[in-house]
Amino acid sequence: MILKSSKCRLSVVNLFADFILSKIPAVENSIIQVIDCVNFFVIKGKTSYKDILDMGTLINEFKSFLPSEFDEVITRQKLTHTIDLLEYNIKMEPVKKITQIYHNTENCIYHQEQIEKYKQNPNLSYKFNFLLREINDESYLSVISDFPHGYSLSQGRELYYYGKHIIYNIPTTFPFNTLSLTLYSEGENKIEIYNPETKEKESELESAVMDMFDFDMSEINKEIKKVDWKFEITNPLDEYDFLKKKVKDFFFI
Repeated sequence: MILKSSKCRLSVVNLFADFILSKIPAVENSIIQVIDCVNFFVIKGKTSYKDILDMGTLINEFKSFLPSEFDEVITRQKLTHTIDLLEYNIKMEPVKKITQIYHNTENCIYHQEQIEKYKQNPNLSYKFNFLLREINDESYLSVISDFPHGYSLSQGRELYYYGKHIIYNIPTTFPFNTLSLTLYSEGENKIEIYNPETKEKESELESAVMDMFDFDMSEINKEIKKVDWKFEITNPLDEYDFLKKKVKDFFFI
């Protein structure tokens, strides 16, 4: 996962994707992707929603919502030039499985080295794939919004947040740096945990998580629907308090 500067092109397309998503009822299945092609934007995606959005009106509203630090990026990229390829009334099945990397950090989607580099220079974005590198997206011919932004809760996003909730609850008696979680919305076994550093499956931790978590995501879904759609991008190191809410009596020996 890239730790994104709030002034970069990737942040803008992620914000735009989440903004469009916010105009579609949360009960609908939707995937919205926004592609910055330098001189214009492409809005591509599909949704089960039947009513066609007035994209011209939404673009003007989006520009008025944006914090001032985005002014230069938006002016340069000419947001008003867009190609709308959004498909409506599409039958979409909920996503029943995701695999996501999480870290033992203040915002578990980012590695500690990413966070430290970002704090030193928040004007750049940083990617960690066990080889940390800086990203200047000005050199890219196109930049596309990335998961979970633009994805409705049913399209893997609720599983993504539930994974975060689990990570924040892992007891300190189980030390780790990075874990890969495969989460399932259906079936008897709801989680698989793999440690990419030791290259081993964490079976005991899996059992402990299954004992302590009911995998009922209704409460997280309810809280997510209350939050400001801009929060995750404009405050990349902050986290939703309800995701860090502790599960009572979770111990690991």
